[in-house]
Amino acid sequence: MARLITIFLLVIPFVMLSQHHKLCGTDNVMKNYINTTRFKNEQAKILKLENYNVNTKIIPIVFHIIHDGDPIGVNENVSVDQIMDAVNIINEDFNNQNSDLENVIDDFQNIIGNPNIEFRLAKLDPDGNCTSGINRIVSSMTTQANDCIKDLIAWDDSQYVNIWVVESIDSSIGAAAYTYLPGTLWDEVEGIIINHEYLGSIGSSNNTPYKRHTLSHEFGHYFNLQHTWGWGTNGEVENCNYDDNVSDTPNTIGAYSTCNLAQQSCGNLDNIQNFMDYSSCTCMFSVGQVNRMQDCLNSSVSQRNNLWTNSNLWLTGTHDNYNAEACLPSVDFYTSYVDRICANSPISFISNSESVSSNSVFYWSFPGSDIGFSSEINPQVTYSSSGQYDVTLNIISTGGESSLTKSYYVYDPPNSLNENFQNTQFPNNPEPNLAWSILSPNNEYTWTRSPISSTSTTGSVRIRSRYYNCNKKHKLFSPTLNLSSYALGSGNPLKLKFDMAYGKRNNQTDDLLVISFSKDCGNTWQVRATWDTDDLITTNFGNVGNNFIPNQTEWIEKEVNIQSAAGEDDVIIKFEFSGENGSYLYIDNVSLTGEWIGIHDGHEIEDVKLIKQLDILGRESLNNSLQIYFFSDGSVVKKYKLNPGNN
Repeated sequence: MARLITIFLLVIPFVMLSQHHKLCGTDNVMKNYINTTRFKNEQAKILKLENYNVNTKIIPIVFHIIHDGDPIGVNENVSVDQIMDAVNIINEDFNNQNSDLENVIDDFQNIIGNPNIEFRLAKLDPDGNCTSGINRIVSSMTTQANDCIKDLIAWDDSQYVNIWVVESIDSSIGAAAYTYLPGTLWDEVEGIIINHEYLGSIGSSNNTPYKRHTLSHEFGHYFNLQHTWGWGTNGEVENCNYDDNVSDTPNTIGAYSTCNLAQQSCGNLDNIQNFMDYSSCTCMFSVGQVNRMQDCLNSSVSQRNNLWTNSNLWLTGTHDNYNAEACLPSVDFYTSYVDRICANSPISFISNSESVSSNSVFYWSFPGSDIGFSSEINPQVTYSSSGQYDVTLNIISTGGESSLTKSYYVYDPPNSLNENFQNTQFPNNPEPNLAWSILSPNNEYTWTRSPISSTSTTGSVRIRSRYYNCNKKHKLFSPTLNLSSYALGSGNPLKLKFDMAYGKRNNQTDDLLVISFSKDCGNTWQVRATWDTDDLITTNFGNVGNNFIPNQTEWIEKEVNIQSAAGEDDVIIKFEFSGENGSYLYIDNVSLTGEWIGIHDGHEIEDVKLIKQLDILGRESLNNSLQIYFFSDGSVVKKYKLNPGNN
């Protein structure tokens, strides 16, 4: 019995390790390629090299910060300081200048290798323009990111190493970062995708060893290193049978967030301090790993050998003799991703400007607002009257002076919603305060007015995901609404109503409609309804093919409770659609229904008696929208019901 217990205790740590969430997603994305003939052939080309350049190699890099609208320095929209900290760390790690290298135990001191690689932020973009090597892109794709974000922005990967910084990585891939080994992809863009919490040691990251060295770990993969346990799963006993194709790194099952320097998982002492492990004390590459990286950088496979060539260093502005000048500021700003101003509501203007130095001076001009001007980076202002207003941001930086002016319209918001899409100018409207707006990815068919309708009128709005990829979001925003006259906590709840028609194209269709609303002019959102493909279907007989056109029996009415928006005066409703391989979704007759309190809001009627109820013409009719109530205490209350007769 004692023997059985001993075996159990020995096995448990390995089982627990195998159940940990993946820190690096590289082995996960590589599993579909490592056994392919093409990958094996490309890898063989790298390993056949004999004579090559071992001098210091300069690698041009560019950071693409994909964020969801936060100010610079907040969450995934990481600061320049955090980026520079990350660059400094990888340069230390790839030149044996990292302070924790002195912690390597004696057993592995003699195999410490020096990659002799320097990383430099690009100073010229692919068009030869001045750049800071940092781009900032607003996109909701920053959450659960995968290779699809490469569609947003990517530079020539034979000239630059692209590094995409995101809010989170697709949970099916990994938590921290991932990339591909050379020879894996054919014509897809290569680079490193990294969670902002694992970038460098400051800002949204921290100085724990694994986090500060995550980017070095991924560059190891980019330069053809495997994990020290090979292609297995971290912590699995079977890893002892696998190898990372590096002769001086002992076989290991791997470590996970621990630092047991005496670990012997496969009969020999494990090199858990290796950058390509998951331990909490990584700090070194081995000589064999350095040789393997040099093989990669001297090979034409995936054009890694072009990155450090003399000609490419000049093209990217990273050559020693290139005189890099400070760039003119590239000025940009927004309020939220709806980019609207609501009257009498404080609104923050957020600078998304690039090539801005730490000593830059900001001059904002807000004619017609409560403050007029500001020198803050992200000021907050209020407009009290409707009208058209110009907003100007002027930035004086080391590289010079630039400015940008945008025009914003502040409208008196309507106090209800009744859209039947008969207006052929949709989403614009002859009455500007009734205009809708659309935010959609480039090069994808989005929300469009259609003459097809659920009623005898003409008009609806429709969208189709047939040619979509990557589940990009297509957002349709209502006008800003003043719902302050709707009752909060009394009567029938406030609801959004609309007619909908949808047919499933084929068995590969995967669509999603999400209904949300904002109570603060688009700054924050509350999801109120979500319908996937099967929930959306309004047809009765199977798949509908490419060009679904509904008949009158294939429309249904949908209701969404938005009662918490009642009483608010800066409400925006959002229809968000995403998917792939789908046919058309139609929306028509969007309206609100619920109790509307005109005067004497919250009037307590329990202690008084209702004497008479009349409509606006003085008739005792309940079929008119506006009803007037006369009470025994002499008070009069008006109520507006959007659906008279439906009590």
